[in-house]
Amino acid sequence: MPKPSDVTTGGSSSSTSRPEVYGYNSEATVPVPGRFTSSIYRMTYTGWGELVKCMCCPLFSCNLGPVVVVDQGWVGVTTRFGVFETTLGPGLYVLNPATQAVQKVCMKMQTFEIPRQAAMTRDNLSVQVDAVTFVTVVDPFLALFHVEDYHRAVKTLAASTLLRVIGEHDLQDMFHDRAKINDAMTRIMQDKTSGWGLKVASVEMRDITIAETMQRAMAQIAEANREAQSKVIVAEGQRKAAFVFAQASDAMEQHPMALQLQWFETLRQIAAEKNSTVIVPDSVIGSLSGLVAPRLEPSTGAGPVTGRGVAETKSQ
Repeated sequence: MPKPSDVTTGGSSSSTSRPEVYGYNSEATVPVPGRFTSSIYRMTYTGWGELVKCMCCPLFSCNLGPVVVVDQGWVGVTTRFGVFETTLGPGLYVLNPATQAVQKVCMKMQTFEIPRQAAMTRDNLSVQVDAVTFVTVVDPFLALFHVEDYHRAVKTLAASTLLRVIGEHDLQDMFHDRAKINDAMTRIMQDKTSGWGLKVASVEMRDITIAETMQRAMAQIAEANREAQSKVIVAEGQRKAAFVFAQASDAMEQHPMALQLQWFETLRQIAAEKNSTVIVPDSVIGSLSGLVAPRLEPSTGAGPVTGRGVAETKSQ
């Protein structure tokens, strides 16, 4: 643990330049009303504070008295009589309780959750969006003295930026171009908070909620698009099949027997089902009578198959 030390002896170089931002200069020669009286009070408070420090020396081992401990990842901003004096790194320090005060600032990346916001998109649709912002303090002096409460300021700015960006995009863009929208919000936040001593690492939209009626409408649109695509695919298949059928008809016209064979293949497929009745046109039987007769005469003695009519076959 570092040895206790008075912060007045270990101040940084910024302690002489920072107060000038607010018009304060310890070496100014402009007469100030009551300056002599103020100097007396300053010396009095400083003396009482040093006396308290000396009296509390036996208690320093127990972290009691005018002692402040700055943890790793934090810095302490010291003010004397309300005026910025120096910044403190991690360690243990002894203060003058009558004249000095220390405010701790977290230098680690901080997460700010943006509550759910009701917004209107560019295409006049109502949505509810929540987001999260990642911010790091890079200048504790600006974070404390240039903005009243940077936590609340960042949340308010992030919420207003979110509503503004959503109003500039359509609902479809919010789902497809979410990364671009996040980058746009990050740039806007960084430009606005640069004077606050903050660095915005990222702004991310987490959840986009729409009304149930809109969800059903979007689902119907998606179903209609899928159905239209399926009809186009079927029509394309029929168009290709038509060319194939045309080529097949030309081949069957040149070879009539191919048509008969196709008829038999169709009959075979129909007969595969039980309890089915197959009606064969007489044109088919008449064209095949010349082929069937020579095979039937040796066994049955029947003459060639002639005549017209229909043949019925039943499959059990």
